[in-house]
Amino acid sequence: MNTPAPPRALIFAAGCNQLINWGISFYMPGTFARAIAMDTGWSSPQIYGGLTLAMLTMAAVSPFVARLLARFGGKRVVMGGTLLIATGCAGMAQTATLTGWYAAWLLTGIGMRLSLYDALFASLVNLYGQQARRTISKVTLAGGLASALFWPLGDALLKVMSWQNALLIYALFGLLSAFLIRQLPRRPLPVAVTHSAPETGRDRRSGWLYAAFIALITFVSNGTSTHLPEFIASAGLPVAIGMLWGLGQTGARLAEVAAGARLTPLRLTLFTAFAMPLCFVIGLGGTTLAGCAAGFVLGYGAVNGLVTIVKATLPLELFSAESYARRTGMLLIPGQLMAAASPFAYAWLNKTLGVRGALWVSLSLTLVVALLATLIVKHRASQQAPGIPALSD
Repeated sequence: MNTPAPPRALIFAAGCNQLINWGISFYMPGTFARAIAMDTGWSSPQIYGGLTLAMLTMAAVSPFVARLLARFGGKRVVMGGTLLIATGCAGMAQTATLTGWYAAWLLTGIGMRLSLYDALFASLVNLYGQQARRTISKVTLAGGLASALFWPLGDALLKVMSWQNALLIYALFGLLSAFLIRQLPRRPLPVAVTHSAPETGRDRRSGWLYAAFIALITFVSNGTSTHLPEFIASAGLPVAIGMLWGLGQTGARLAEVAAGARLTPLRLTLFTAFAMPLCFVIGLGGTTLAGCAAGFVLGYGAVNGLVTIVKATLPLELFSAESYARRTGMLLIPGQLMAAASPFAYAWLNKTLGVRGALWVSLSLTLVVALLATLIVKHRASQQAPGIPALSD
């Protein structure tokens, strides 16, 4: 039985939903932190501590997401998570204490886990099986524009109103985003099942390799992107050069969509993993050559754009569509913890070893990432050897 492809209207709605959700949650402090600090007297670490708390909350909630999707369906879960983000924005606008600020971020963190990429992608896979892969790539293309749209939008709002009122505007965007995701079907569509064997040692090894790969790649990517302005400044370049990051990210995702089925998840994983250390080699040259620094920002932006697609599509190659939500719900927890820890870790690396020293550490870690990618591909090849049943649909 063939699973139908997602309709175009759903792809557009899901893309807009992710663009808004990322813009009003993860990327919000980047624009609002200075105005909030000037008004409240809170320090930058205290303000960004809310986002860290949200990411830790995402990790804590992660094991329950698959059960929620199975019980309530993707439409209700993603819509509910979007409404929680909107409520969190409204709560931040009303609070005058750090306790209230963190409470609002805790609520936002739950919403982020229920409505950002991972939960939406699990919903799409539950609905459309392997047909969801191209949709996932297109949705990440729209979501990747969140910073490009919401950073200038937030800055424009702050010029004409207080940060509290601007956050209320963001909450209204959240309501719009929840309305858009009503396009998601209420009930799962039938997905063809070819094999439903119990989990084996091979399955567990695939899971651990995937978890380690995503955790390490997330640590490096998050830490690098958070402290990108420091690298740019160390190279003597204007901060505006950071626009190359977004250009590379969007361009790489466009290329991946254009490549279509020719670029399989395994090939994309290998390409992304081996491109990472190459980017840091260029970055090390950027500490003395401005051209290399610009090349690093553009190149690693492209790699970072592909990481999101790898994270979502690789499980479709390693596991069955039926187990996608359950497997990723557990296996992404180490990556979410690494995402929360990486900004602080890279701040310590930059302070202790300097920007160049941090680049050397990143280069070493990305070599391990490349090794893990190679092991994943080899392990998958052994699973597809004669006599071993395939796991994917």
